[in-house]
Amino acid sequence: MRIVFVHTPMFTVQVEQRQSFWRSWDVQYHLAHPGLRHMRRNLWELPHWMHWLAGVLVARGYGDIEVLDLYTVEGLVVAGSDKLDENALRRAVADHPGDVFLFSPMVVNLHFACQISKMVKDLHPSAVTVYGGVAATPLASHVAGLPSVDYVIADRGEVALPELLDALTARADVAAVGNLFYRTSGGEVVRTRLRYPQLAAAEIPFPKIDLFPPDVGEDIRYLRQVYALGCPYQCSFCTIQTIGRKPEYFPIDRVLNEIRAYRGRYGNHHNIYWGDETFTLNTERTMTLLKALEIEGDVNYDCQTRLNCLNDNRLLRKLKSSGCQWVEIGLETNFQQSHEQHKHHMKVSATEETLKRVQDAGLATCSFVVNGFPDQSPDDMRRSIDWVAGLIDNGLLQASYMSMLVPYPGSALFEFPERYGMTLIHRDFSLYHEDMEPVFATQLSTPDQTYDVFLQGLNQLAQAMARNSHSDGAGDPADLSGYGTFWAGAHV
Repeated sequence: MRIVFVHTPMFTVQVEQRQSFWRSWDVQYHLAHPGLRHMRRNLWELPHWMHWLAGVLVARGYGDIEVLDLYTVEGLVVAGSDKLDENALRRAVADHPGDVFLFSPMVVNLHFACQISKMVKDLHPSAVTVYGGVAATPLASHVAGLPSVDYVIADRGEVALPELLDALTARADVAAVGNLFYRTSGGEVVRTRLRYPQLAAAEIPFPKIDLFPPDVGEDIRYLRQVYALGCPYQCSFCTIQTIGRKPEYFPIDRVLNEIRAYRGRYGNHHNIYWGDETFTLNTERTMTLLKALEIEGDVNYDCQTRLNCLNDNRLLRKLKSSGCQWVEIGLETNFQQSHEQHKHHMKVSATEETLKRVQDAGLATCSFVVNGFPDQSPDDMRRSIDWVAGLIDNGLLQASYMSMLVPYPGSALFEFPERYGMTLIHRDFSLYHEDMEPVFATQLSTPDQTYDVFLQGLNQLAQAMARNSHSDGAGDPADLSGYGTFWAGAHV
C-alpha cells in the first residue's frame, strides 16, 4: 500500500499593511537570533503531523510512504484568488500516484484540500482519501459528506489511522474502526461507535524524520518540537480538542533524540521552536527539560507560554542559560473583562512587572494580540493596540503578532456564539481567516469597524517595532538584503 501525505498550500490574502508589519517584525526576530539564515523558500517549518503519523505507520509495518508537497509550488495558488491552478495541480498529483492520500488542512485552507482531493479522485480513481486534524475533527460530519472525501478520523489519529489502513488492506468492515466518519452506500454520514483512548505520549512511536529531502532544511526557519501534548486552559477562541486538556509529557531522552535526528538531517544550525501551547506550565517538569538542554549545550530555541506561567525567577534564568532566545506570550488584549470571559487566569495588571522580570533574565519577548473580542467597542480595541505599542516602545516587548479574532470550528466561540454576544454571519470557511474581515457581528462593533481597527493596528505596531529596531552590530534595518524575503509577501 502506497501512502501519500498531502502538504496543502496555505491560503493567504494580500493586505497592504502586512508588508511593513512583517518587515518590522522580521527585523526584530533577526535581532534576537544572531546568525539566522534566510529561508530559500518560505516553508517556515516542517509539517510536524506528517513526521509524527508516518512514524506511527512505519511502526505498524507501512513503509511505502511519500509526500505530495504542494506548499511551496510556485504558481499553484492563482494570484489574487482562493483557487488552485488546475493545470499545475494536475501535473503535481499525476506525478504522485498512491493508494491512500492523507490530508490534515487547517480551516482556512480546507477548500484547497478539497480541490486537491477532487483531483486525486479524477486522476487516481481507486485511491482513498482520508482527512483528520484540527479542522476535520470539529467539522467531521461536514467533511465526510464531501464527494472527494472517503473517511474522516476525529481526534488524534495514532490508533485510528493504522487500524483504518489495516481494515482497507484486509477489505474488512470499516465500521469496526474507531473515531471514524464516513458515508454509507446510501450517502448517509455515520460515525463508528468505538472511541479509542488517546495513546500516552511515551507510547507514540518515534517520528519518521526523513520524509523530506535534506535540502528542505534550507526552506525552514526552525524545527518544531513538542515536549507536552495538551493544555488545561479553556480559552474561548482556542481549538484544543485534537490534543486534549490534560498535558502528557514525552520522555526527555526521546525529545533530545528527536532534536538530534531532525537537526542531523535538515541542518544542525537550526533553532528549535517548542510547539507546546504552554511550555512553562509545569515549572518542575520544565526545569528538568531545561537542565537537559543546558547539558546538551548547542540547542537554541523559542517557546510560547502564558503570562501567568512566568512567575518563577529560577525558571526565567534557566530558560536563558539553556538556550532560549525568544519567548512568545499570549497577551491578546488589555481589556480585563475580555480575559475573564475568554482567557482565564490572565491578569492584565501583572503584565509590566512580569515582562520586566523576563527582560531582566535576558530574554526577548513577543506577544500575541487578538483584535475583535465581542465584548469590546472599537475604542476598546484601539486602547489595546495602544497598550501593546507602548510595551514595545518601553522595551518590554521586542515584537508582537496581531490577528483578527476568528471563531474557528471547535472553539467555544463557534459552538456557542450567542453566549459571547456574537452573531455568525456565514459558514464559508475559506473566509475564516485571521487577516480578513470578521465573520461575525456584535452589538458593540460592526465587521467594518472591527476590521478598520485591525488595519490601523497593523500600521501602529509596525511603526512601534520599527522604532525599536536597533542593536549594536546588527546593521541597518532599512537594508532589506540583511533580512531575507519573509516579510515581502502576505502571511497568515
